[in-house]
Amino acid sequence: MTIKKQLRSISLPSRSHPSTAGIEEALNKVKAINTTPGSSESVLMALAGLEELYNCTEEFLKMGSTQRVLSSDGSEFMEEMLDGSLRLMDICNISRDLMVETHEHVRGVQSRVRRKKVAGGGTDQLDVAVSGYVRFRKNMRKEAKKLLGSLKKFDGGSTCSSSGVDNSQPDEHLSAVIDSMRRVVSVTVSVLKSFLEFLSGRQSSIKSKLTSVLKKKKVHHEETKNELESLDSAICCSRDDLQNKLEGVEMSIDGFEKYLEGLFRRLIRTRASLLNIISH
Repeated sequence: MTIKKQLRSISLPSRSHPSTAGIEEALNKVKAINTTPGSSESVLMALAGLEELYNCTEEFLKMGSTQRVLSSDGSEFMEEMLDGSLRLMDICNISRDLMVETHEHVRGVQSRVRRKKVAGGGTDQLDVAVSGYVRFRKNMRKEAKKLLGSLKKFDGGSTCSSSGVDNSQPDEHLSAVIDSMRRVVSVTVSVLKSFLEFLSGRQSSIKSKLTSVLKKKKVHHEETKNELESLDSAICCSRDDLQNKLEGVEMSIDGFEKYLEGLFRRLIRTRASLLNIISH
């Protein structure tokens, strides 16, 4: 699913206002990236785009006009944002930890593969490392699906309501600020969904190898696998190309770790900016 398609169902119509021009531009850049579970590259691009988006968001929240309108008329909306920021921070933090653990398991298997090639033998040690990775992958899928369930709480809920705006006396500036901030949350949710779908993938490739029947479907499945699913297949079946698959996964993990860490730090700063507005 693309970010653009997801946003059409959960975003509010944007209202143009001079103060939101920068944040609108950053939002449009991220929304233009198509993400699919079949490729880590587009998901990485979207996570990288969130860095620019949150840099713009931080500057947006520092603007005197933004602070004045939120501190005077946006108290209910601010509570909504603070609650959402906590949930996003929690999801981002768990996702980052999953990547750190994945990295550890991948390096462990890589080490055993290299030793086996250099010294010969060592199959038992490789089997132990592979078994540990397989167990972790199953747990990772479960955790990713739980986090996807948590993200669903953002859909059709407070992020799409009109709370915080006095409809009897509509304020164009306040409405524009609220719409922009809710769209930031919606885009963040969409990108994190794409990342978690990448982790959870389809049904376990290891199980599907035992139950696949039609060759045509099997070929299509092979063509649309992401890096993690390709590694699952290499571990399950022939290990001839295992080293290359491990290296591919490690490259993706490096990027995910970096951008999730960056997003987590920016979420903290955004929350601090919101709290600063409330306290003044």
